[in-house]
Amino acid sequence: MATNPKDRIGRRLKVRDLHILLAVAERGSLVKAAHDLAVSAPVISKAIGDLEKAVGARLFDRDRHGAAPTIFGRALINRSIVALDELRQGVQEIEALAEPTRGEVTIGAFAAMMAGLLPKVIAELRLTHPRLAFNAIQVLTNPNVYDNLRTRAVDLIIGRMPTQPLDPDLASEKLFDEPLSIVVGKRSPLAKRRKLSLGELVDEAWIVPQPGTQVRSLVDEVFGPRGARPTAPVTCSSIEMYWELLATGKFVAILPLSLLTFSQHRETLAVLPIRVSTRPRPVGIVTLRNRTLSRAACLFIEKTRDAIRPH
Repeated sequence: MATNPKDRIGRRLKVRDLHILLAVAERGSLVKAAHDLAVSAPVISKAIGDLEKAVGARLFDRDRHGAAPTIFGRALINRSIVALDELRQGVQEIEALAEPTRGEVTIGAFAAMMAGLLPKVIAELRLTHPRLAFNAIQVLTNPNVYDNLRTRAVDLIIGRMPTQPLDPDLASEKLFDEPLSIVVGKRSPLAKRRKLSLGELVDEAWIVPQPGTQVRSLVDEVFGPRGARPTAPVTCSSIEMYWELLATGKFVAILPLSLLTFSQHRETLAVLPIRVSTRPRPVGIVTLRNRTLSRAACLFIEKTRDAIRPH
């Protein structure tokens, strides 16, 4: 009697083999995957060979340079990511049912969120759920940022939303609109001015984001297409460096409202009386559509909504 392919794969595919499959795909080498998993290269090679027999297709093209997934390998890799994630979420759900105060959430956040809203939400959640674990990862504003969701590297991403529509496999929830403000340190002579124009600040020492980033494009919008630009700005991507330079009273910067609302450094800053004409951009949470979020991730989202709600 012929063996049902589903039964054959069900008996032969093991969770361990899927971990090996993903390790080889990530590292591009059986030897490197073996090193990461603390096993021998022959063990990795046998596991991949067994997988190929189970599915009836070659999963990797191998040569002296390494191993690259075939179209069949890529198909199984994509499904394996989903399967292992569902298993992990299932274990976390069981743990949460057994002990509701436990759980883990991995958050991808843009720099402004890491320095403002995110610490507030985590601090407040820890008060009511002290055994929750948080993994906060700073992500960059580039077109591939949401691949972190697809690979299950993060449970959600919080930050400024893109101007273009999201891909169909992504879901979003808008939290608030994020206006920009021009700020100085409270020690700056400009902090006492009641009237100022943007043109008067061109020769000041500006701190600006790195070129090519979404944040830099927003800053450029403040000056307008024909507006004068700072002649010798300090360019950096570190919020910590912003705080240190602004505290000297010798620099000017453009910062989002959430930083001025939630960061503990807000007391050291003064908002200049200059109306920023750019349209506020929405900040929100993006998740992978049709992915079941853990209880910890849902708690984080609920607490984030509460944190931004007027009290």
